[in-house]
Amino acid sequence: MFIHEGLIIRPVEEKDLEAIRMMRNEPSTWTQLTNISHVSPTDQSGWLLSLMCDQTRAYFVVHDEACDTDRVAHWEGDFIGFIRMDDIDRVNRSARVGADVHPGKRGRGYGTRIYKAILKYGFDYLNLHRLWLMVLDTNERAKLLYVNSGFRAEGRQREAIFRDGRYVDYIMMSILEDEYRARQTNARA
Repeated sequence: MFIHEGLIIRPVEEKDLEAIRMMRNEPSTWTQLTNISHVSPTDQSGWLLSLMCDQTRAYFVVHDEACDTDRVAHWEGDFIGFIRMDDIDRVNRSARVGADVHPGKRGRGYGTRIYKAILKYGFDYLNLHRLWLMVLDTNERAKLLYVNSGFRAEGRQREAIFRDGRYVDYIMMSILEDEYRARQTNARA
């Protein structure tokens, strides 16, 4: 378990699967992802089993520290969101990251706090050199969050994703360890 800025971040457990599945199947979530397939309870259980054997992926749930952490995470309870770390490359010290915030908790600053935790965990504990992500060009809210978190656009897959009857660009963004460290130093100054 990792606690940062009042958020509890811990590995996904079986008790979390329904909350994650419901969030994943919510239109405001799946329309921003590359895979728009809906997830069944059977799919979700199989996914959790596959994580146990894969060292290139790590998934976490996020709870608010102020809530009772012994409760089962419910869709409308203390469940804040979900963090993805995949394509973990230990040789080149790189990982792709992502996070989803429960629709009922959006607009409350959780995304900013979650990305601060992701950066701290990735750079200060996993000793990674580069964190990267992909975002739809149409997802203005997410792009602003990423820029404010220190990510920079570094590439564009033109018309790579089909959404709402048209193709949109898929943007790659990243932050390097020295950029993260400089931001930490500037924040303290």
